[in-house]
Amino acid sequence: MGEKSGYSPIEVVPKRKRSWRSLASIAIGAITALYLSSFVFTFEDGISEPEAKKLILNALEVNLAGEWSKKYTAEPHLAGTNYGLVEWTKEKFEEYGFDATIDTYDIYVSYPNDHDLNLLDAKTNETIYKAPLKEDEIKEDSTTLGNDTVPTFLAYAANGNVTGQFIYANYGRLEDFAKLKELGVDVEGKIAIIRYGAIFRGLKVKFAQENGAIGVLLYSDPGDDHGITPANGYKQYPHGPARQESSVQRGSVQFLGGIGSAPGDPTTPGYPSKPGAERKDPHNSIGKIPALPISYREVKPILEKLNGHGVQIESKDWQGELEGFDYSTGPSKKHTLNLYNDQIYNISTLYNVYGEIQGEKRDEVIIIGNHRDAWIKGGAGDPNSGSATLLEIARALGSLKEAGYKFKRSIILQSYDGEEYGLLGSTEQGEYFADKYKRKVVAYLNLDASTTGKYLNLGASPVLNHVLREAAKEIEYPEEGVGSLYDHFVKEKGDKIKNLGSGSDYTVFLEHLGIPSADLGFGQGKGDPVYHYHSNYDSYYWISEFADKGFVFHNLAAKYLSFIIFSLSEHELINFKLEDYANDLVKYYKETIDEVPKEWFHQEVSNQDTWDKYLRHDIQDIEFIADATNNEYVPHVRYPIPEYFTPQQCQHHQEHIMFDTHHHKNVTLKHLIHRTLKDIQKLKNTTAVFDIQSSALQTSFENKESLNFWQKIRLHFQIKHQNKLLQYFERNFLYHKGLYERPWFKHIIFASGRFTGYAGQTFPGLKEAIEDGDFERFVEWLGIVSKALRRVTAQLSLV
Repeated sequence: MGEKSGYSPIEVVPKRKRSWRSLASIAIGAITALYLSSFVFTFEDGISEPEAKKLILNALEVNLAGEWSKKYTAEPHLAGTNYGLVEWTKEKFEEYGFDATIDTYDIYVSYPNDHDLNLLDAKTNETIYKAPLKEDEIKEDSTTLGNDTVPTFLAYAANGNVTGQFIYANYGRLEDFAKLKELGVDVEGKIAIIRYGAIFRGLKVKFAQENGAIGVLLYSDPGDDHGITPANGYKQYPHGPARQESSVQRGSVQFLGGIGSAPGDPTTPGYPSKPGAERKDPHNSIGKIPALPISYREVKPILEKLNGHGVQIESKDWQGELEGFDYSTGPSKKHTLNLYNDQIYNISTLYNVYGEIQGEKRDEVIIIGNHRDAWIKGGAGDPNSGSATLLEIARALGSLKEAGYKFKRSIILQSYDGEEYGLLGSTEQGEYFADKYKRKVVAYLNLDASTTGKYLNLGASPVLNHVLREAAKEIEYPEEGVGSLYDHFVKEKGDKIKNLGSGSDYTVFLEHLGIPSADLGFGQGKGDPVYHYHSNYDSYYWISEFADKGFVFHNLAAKYLSFIIFSLSEHELINFKLEDYANDLVKYYKETIDEVPKEWFHQEVSNQDTWDKYLRHDIQDIEFIADATNNEYVPHVRYPIPEYFTPQQCQHHQEHIMFDTHHHKNVTLKHLIHRTLKDIQKLKNTTAVFDIQSSALQTSFENKESLNFWQKIRLHFQIKHQNKLLQYFERNFLYHKGLYERPWFKHIIFASGRFTGYAGQTFPGLKEAIEDGDFERFVEWLGIVSKALRRVTAQLSLV
């Protein structure tokens, strides 16, 4: 009957026929079912926490990272190419017990076709030197041999054939171009030669273009190799740790986090590149001038022609270690450069691969991501050390599933395409699944170049600092006498977990969606071999002979990540420490205020509209955060909100209106700065209490067998409420309008620097206003920050 009618027997009983006893039975049955379905304790399935961690370590006693590295580095795999590796990755996920899918996006990309670079005599126009624009083949390194290597190129560099005088522009930062202007060195109509380092390469091209350059050359200077150079007695790869002189750093010159630009497909800013998507002019995010990357061996005969011409800047910051070049700015009237770049631009299909183990709490998800595409045939460090580690994590967690272990939270592994071009695969899927991710994802863990050395590097949203440290304490560092991985981290990095900027796939999760994220891996330290970043020499031979013999640190990365995932997935209370976040906010805020011009402090905030913006909550912001969580989380406000927020809306959103009748007189910026600091300190006190409550609930859960039935039911709902506050805590720091002139970046605490690209900037709205000398905008952003602090403090205080 139920099957035929489509209703269960209970549903077809007329309401008027139900007695209070039957209603009570139904209610008790529903509560009991809820309790039984929601309160299954993982460790009662026969596998305890210590046993589960032992299973992970036992699985990783067999180290297969080298095999995965060899597979991923055997063939070229530029973004949108090598579908064989897409299918193979999916098959490996499935082999280890994950449900796997392939997700495609149609994205605007460029591929190398042809290029040329010639040094000319300005009078005769004869070629003096033709750059080979190719790296040397090395017999010991099979990756470099043959005709299937990827040419040297810069993705998204404009097509063009330009000839002109050339100048040396140091790192190509804004201040470098300002220095050239100050010294009377005209960039207009010149080709700018810029060394790698300091800022993201795409911004170097952007700033050169904005200063009138007609083309750009990018090269790696030995002066940035931390003394591991032939001049200091080190042999070049493959005979030693120094950079191979023909090594070329390929890469993307998309503008990434620059003003007016955003990561992802430059033709679909802020929305996913699915079939039929509207395409926009990409030039807010990519340049209009040609650019090429070259080796330091190739650039020497060109830069030598600038010796004695222009200005020789004595600053150590402008001096590299290129033999035969005196670091004069030029230009020389005797020589010109001809730069030719030709790329094929098209809409290509890119492929993400996902693997999922469903947990009991399907609305609480942990994502671990890594990209698969590389600029070269190899890419053993970037990204395939991360790809190898990801498969080892899949194998370790798969062994738990095979043993009958039931995961509490869902775990999703993601292998992205197109990260190198501008975080393409991760950004597009983040935009496509934005609503789902904001509702369900607890944390995102990022692997990129997970192993290019033996020194642990950590960057994270502060709520994750605790779990990163605790997991490191459980893993032994593989060198004798060091102790735990945490002991190593304290010794080498001073226990410093950095804040995140951009440059890898966590960007969309943290800075666009407000999802707590971490980026981790083992990199170079003092005395380590130079990493041939984005070069043919980032090969299987280099990583197995120089960076990680025996793939020991690949294995360590897999163990460490598996323990972090386990802790985030299996802790009944989401394992965040909110006080860590508040403590860092105090530090970030004080650092920001130190940059405020002294004359601003006593300036009056005399504009009524500015004052209101500081004081009154914006219903659009409240609705933005509520909508992001499907109204599972509605910010609670105890301060004034807009007058157009009706009493009915206030009641719906559980708002407490306390209109401030104070009419501001002689209110200075110093007063507002102090008031915002008090808001941060209130949040700090509130989070300290909240963390204690979380710890107490976790303890109650671990001892729940001593509770009676109704106490268990009460505990269930207390934990559910607490976990929602933990899960959505980071979402409180999203601002619906986004940053000034960078609306894609929604996070008000963390963003990539608009003039650096990679490096992280804290309180970006405030700092950008300071950089621009905009007092009114600084006050406005002080209000945006303060209101967010008040909202989250009010919400946590309800517990």
